Amino acid sequence: MTAGKRTECSMHQSRCCEGFTLVEMLMVIAVMASFLVIGGLGVGRTLRAMTLTNAGNKVIWLMEMARQQAITKNTLNAVVLVKSLGTEVDGRAFTVLEYTVAGGWRQIHEWEVLPDGIVADLGAAGADATFFANSPQPFPFADGGTHGAPVAYGSNSSLPADTYAARIFLPGGGLLNPEDAAQFRLVEGTVSGGKVQFSQAEGGVPSNYYRVVLLGATGKTKVERP
Repeated sequence: MTAGKRTECSMHQSRCCEGFTLVEMLMVIAVMASFLVIGGLGVGRTLRAMTLTNAGNKVIWLMEMARQQAITKNTLNAVVLVKSLGTEVDGRAFTVLEYTVAGGWRQIHEWEVLPDGIVADLGAAGADATFFANSPQPFPFADGGTHGAPVAYGSNSSLPADTYAARIFLPGGGLLNPEDAAQFRLVEGTVSGGKVQFSQAEGGVPSNYYRVVLLGATGKTKVERP
């Protein structure tokens, strides 16, 4: 090999051994960071959506259980939601009550509290507010007595009538007052001052929701998603 060729090869090897410059490394790091951020946002959205779905499925199960109990035991059963106690469980705590002639209303299921960041949309209007608007009046188990309101969250006779929302299943499985619509939606957000602050929204409308519809004549549930 001639001296000229050896010199050219040595120069080529020197350039290869230099590697990336600082600017090039910073550019690569910036691109990788962007991908990580985008991927993290996607994973976060997916996890929140899964949490919302699981919470909605739990509420559906609770309603179906209350309906089945009413049919099987020939009783009245009510699914109850804490609406406005002014605590962290507003829009998040559900339970089931049963009515018998001998015992009146009594709680037959422990409170199911939705995960942090998932709430019933208490501030909804129109069709998505019918579960709240058509709650029994006067509320039959808000007397605070032995067979009164749910035991865990402030049950006493001084509570306003709208502290809870509920719908009642009849022994045949249908709803009491079946002509009154019964619908609400679970959303990603929190309750503050009686109002729901959406975690993800577009134009004031939640980007994701889990809508629960109770069919009056049969008491069966229907789920709607965006």
